[in-house]
Amino acid sequence: METQQTLNVSWDSQRNTLSKTSDNVREGSSASPIPTDVIVDIFSRLPLKSIAICRCVSKLWASVLRLPDFTELFLTKSCTRPQQLLHARVTNSELFLFSSSASPHPDENSSPPPIVASRHMKLSFGGFGEISCGRPVYGLVCVKHVRVLDGEKETALAICNPSTRQVLHLPKVETETRRLKLRSMFGYDPVDKQYKVLCMTSDGGHFQVLTLGSPNRSWRMLECCIPHYDYPLLKEICIDGVLYYKSINQSTQTYLIVCFDVRSEMFRPIESKGSLGRAVLTGDMVNYGGRLGLITCEDNRGNVGAINRRSSRFKLWVLEDVEKQEWSERVFVLPAEWKNVVGEHRLNFVGVASRTNEIVLSSWYPINRFYLFYFDPEIDTVVRVEMQGVDMDVSNYAVLQTFLDHVEDVKLYA
Repeated sequence: METQQTLNVSWDSQRNTLSKTSDNVREGSSASPIPTDVIVDIFSRLPLKSIAICRCVSKLWASVLRLPDFTELFLTKSCTRPQQLLHARVTNSELFLFSSSASPHPDENSSPPPIVASRHMKLSFGGFGEISCGRPVYGLVCVKHVRVLDGEKETALAICNPSTRQVLHLPKVETETRRLKLRSMFGYDPVDKQYKVLCMTSDGGHFQVLTLGSPNRSWRMLECCIPHYDYPLLKEICIDGVLYYKSINQSTQTYLIVCFDVRSEMFRPIESKGSLGRAVLTGDMVNYGGRLGLITCEDNRGNVGAINRRSSRFKLWVLEDVEKQEWSERVFVLPAEWKNVVGEHRLNFVGVASRTNEIVLSSWYPINRFYLFYFDPEIDTVVRVEMQGVDMDVSNYAVLQTFLDHVEDVKLYA
């Protein structure tokens, strides 16, 4: 309530200043100030570029656009808007972030138009190294840069907001030795509305967590009762406040999935039993209707392998009950036109579209043109869509990654 009163006074002062120069407002007008919730609602309806412009209009507008009520409302509305894709072009020393709308569904007798990406920001790191970009989590992205200095590896972490182009460099993670690799994972707690970064050493001996926006932006040690170590080949995924990542059980040397509750900061294992073990080993983790999914590709002999024109079906495992560790299995047979649509491309999984349940794939190491592929298991169709707006400089060892369900977050983080 105090915030609203202060804002109304400031807004009234701004209004009175403007009224003196307006021919349409009589001198001495005593119009009531605009309520804060109305102002917030008006701003929340503006597109992202307009928000950036409004921040520069006045200090008053800038303060309104920093209010938690506004930033949370804008994020909520962004989650209900048409799906956005985030594209990350990664080289040895630079990261470029782009966004685009999802491909519109064409008519039966027409081809889908190209997807045109818009560039948001560029992030440069000193010297060559290895840059990895995690999945976007409610509008933010965690980026890791690893380089070798004096024979030892140095890891730098940063949180990027493509919508505001803000980069927040995180404090250095202290470890007993630099020889151990660090794995960083990014999650969001929708209850307390907090972002957290989880770090673990490759031997599974140390776990640390950092809460974004906390007064003391520092790493805290965590205790983990699950003896496991890193399995970094595939990216983690955060679904409804739970961070899932693959690992290896130190005792049994079997593969498992670890669940990290972002809010309680507790760990829980999901063991891979029977035929599920192969899916945990080779499958890509996806968000399937708010549940964890593991998706693999098989040929006509049932061999799991690369995704190309010779692929015959996708197999999807869905975690139905975390407590009981119960999974369901779905098999999607690819249509006859799959071979012609895919051609000579080698593909990788992007994910499952949240609103259409389409399985989305992308070109693997594109050279001249980059394509997205949409397989709809309900109507048994596959569509190829070209993506434009991203310059693929193969001479600089560029890799292009695409992520689903990107949303716009206009909050500025200190």
